[in-house]
Amino acid sequence: MEVKAPAKVNWHLAVGKRRSDGYHPILSVFQTCSLCDDLDIEIGEGPFSVRVNGLEGICGPGSSTLDKAANLWHEKTGFDKSISVKIKKNIPSQAGLGGGSSDAASLLLYLNSIMENPLDREALMCLGAKVGCDVPFFVSQARAAVVTGLGEIVRPIRARTDLQGFVIVSEGEKVSTREAYEALDKREEIPLFENEAELENIYGRAVSQWCFRNDFELVNRRPELDVLADEKLLLTGSGSCHILLTERKKLTLRDGIKAMKVSF
Repeated sequence: MEVKAPAKVNWHLAVGKRRSDGYHPILSVFQTCSLCDDLDIEIGEGPFSVRVNGLEGICGPGSSTLDKAANLWHEKTGFDKSISVKIKKNIPSQAGLGGGSSDAASLLLYLNSIMENPLDREALMCLGAKVGCDVPFFVSQARAAVVTGLGEIVRPIRARTDLQGFVIVSEGEKVSTREAYEALDKREEIPLFENEAELENIYGRAVSQWCFRNDFELVNRRPELDVLADEKLLLTGSGSCHILLTERKKLTLRDGIKAMKVSF
């Protein structure tokens, strides 16, 4: 079975104070986009096993989000078949686009479907949260949502379909999520979270009127890019990719910067 795993962007991402358990609460506006990883999933005879191809150089054998999702599925349901996943990575890694989380969610949704949905959506989201904080959003299959808690609370909102632009990738720029959060922990002052309803209201405005923020701008450099008055350049996730919302069809880029056309 061929499955598409979409990337996401964070139009807004506020990060709260580290909790006693080491995690950080967030308030974010998520939306999926047209950029996708391609998964080819095969289910074979048992006993249970997992084989993932296509992530060499990104993570070690057995340590991918796909491996984690499959093993949790086996523990939860007793699934006793072999799982083979060949993945074509189109979503840049360590970019704030949620590629690994989307891959895991797509696998969980597929496994749940072929077993005639033994887990309801809420239970599947809870299982996904054990893989990663962004997985519940992808499991929800919302196109846009206000996301709170540690990422497990997903409130779908009406997704805009009039947005387009480019994913901007600065070569050599990689941001460790752990190090990014550690940098935020050193902030002298942590801004209060915005009102959820107001964030949804901002999302509905003209892009030039957006006043979203991303706290990870503290540890990410803006790419050297000419941004016009009616355009918006936003960091996504913990970085390092930015999203340029624009109606331009083509960009003139400096050396070391790549762009991928996307729609929402």
